[in-house]
Amino acid sequence: MNEFYNPITLKTQNIKVLITGATGYIGGRLIPRLLANNIKVRILVRDKTKIDGKSWYDKVEIFEGDLTKLESLSGLCDGIDQAFYLVHSMTNSKEYIELDRLSARNFVKIAKENIPHVIYLGGISPKEKNISEHLLSRIEVGKILSKSLPTTELRAGPIIGSGSASFEMLRHLSEKLPVMVAPKWINNIVRPISVRDVLKYLVLSLDKQPCLQIDIGSDPMSFKDLMLKYCDYRGLKRYIFPVPILAPGLAARWIGLVTPITNSLASPIVKSVINNIEGDISLALSYYPEIKTLNYTDSIKSALDKTKKEFTETSWNKQKIKFDYRLSQQRGRFEEIRIAKTDATCEQIFSIFKSLGGANGWKAWNSMWNVRKYIDILLGGKICSEPDRENLKVGSDFDCFKIQKLDSNKKILLKMTLKTPGEAWLKFEAIDDITHSYIVMTAIFEPKGIWGYLYWYSILPLHKLIFKDLMKSLKKECDMINKTSAKI
Repeated sequence: MNEFYNPITLKTQNIKVLITGATGYIGGRLIPRLLANNIKVRILVRDKTKIDGKSWYDKVEIFEGDLTKLESLSGLCDGIDQAFYLVHSMTNSKEYIELDRLSARNFVKIAKENIPHVIYLGGISPKEKNISEHLLSRIEVGKILSKSLPTTELRAGPIIGSGSASFEMLRHLSEKLPVMVAPKWINNIVRPISVRDVLKYLVLSLDKQPCLQIDIGSDPMSFKDLMLKYCDYRGLKRYIFPVPILAPGLAARWIGLVTPITNSLASPIVKSVINNIEGDISLALSYYPEIKTLNYTDSIKSALDKTKKEFTETSWNKQKIKFDYRLSQQRGRFEEIRIAKTDATCEQIFSIFKSLGGANGWKAWNSMWNVRKYIDILLGGKICSEPDRENLKVGSDFDCFKIQKLDSNKKILLKMTLKTPGEAWLKFEAIDDITHSYIVMTAIFEPKGIWGYLYWYSILPLHKLIFKDLMKSLKKECDMINKTSAKI
């Protein structure tokens, strides 16, 4: 078991835990860690179709219900030894505060006589009297739970991890804006924490006795420093100018425009930063001596490494194929995916993947590929290598790429070696179905700074034509090789 999924070995064994908020950012990452420690898991979801395709889908007990509807929760806590309460709304609507309150009260009603320990992830409470509604709601939920249930309330600041709202907002602002005019409260102090450490605290709490409130996190710093340190790590030169007049609502709208974070999600995050949320982690240090939190720089590295690992290790399956073409932006990268059906076998498809590039050319717009390679040589790049097609392995040169992942007759992931303001990959997959197969081609680009984004949008129109025609050629050749094979 690798370090990411099993960072801590639990003493607690042979128990069943309940996870509410299993479809959320933290809940979905907590489940594999509990299963790795041989903990039985029951999850509460409103709609189980939302977790179709999860690697742990058939390893957990699924209970469909809604915490805002008490009548749907009968039997939820039967046989449960401990529970994680990870439900929290993140919208700009006034309604979410009442829904959070209702959900917590309903949970207390059904858990009061059944569960001896509830673990809740909340937010660090500011010292100021003027607290954002978002933080007030999280604090109130903790009070509702702890008043009636034996509760450990872990209080965290901004969570640094691939896909977390705080990190994605920080990442996109830092990457896209060389000069930023920001509210003066960007100088307020926050206490960041890596998502890996949050998950360690949650898992290890199963070994602990209930304890009221525990602030967790790494060293405190200003939100401005969070952004500048991210830029330093990425090698980006940025200038941030705090001004006293930018209201939280206006800042949230600007974030919604510049980043993939919606206005409704950005608003509670921004409003939280109007407070200093430093907290006091002395209790965490004494109560969880096993946990040595990552510093902020290592948290960034962990988040970015996780982003790359997602598309390096993830493969498509036939249940996920419900479209022919999709262009998306997620976790700081662009993905352009094309899928085609063929009667060829996966072995035949893969043989065509191996034939691409080099002296054979790229089967579509090959002159444009050559122009791009010559431009790279003029910029100081190296001459692309002819693939050794019979001895391909991870690390091998493959025309203007290097092989980063290779699964024979299934998948080949190529990382571009040409100079770009970012990193680029090309992934080919062959997926077998009962009566046919699928060819999946994914072009991936992770921009670095504003030049990376400008580069991507400038080449996208041509990019679409090139890869559209390449997929047509791949499908045509796959169908042809299958027909030839059938005649023989």
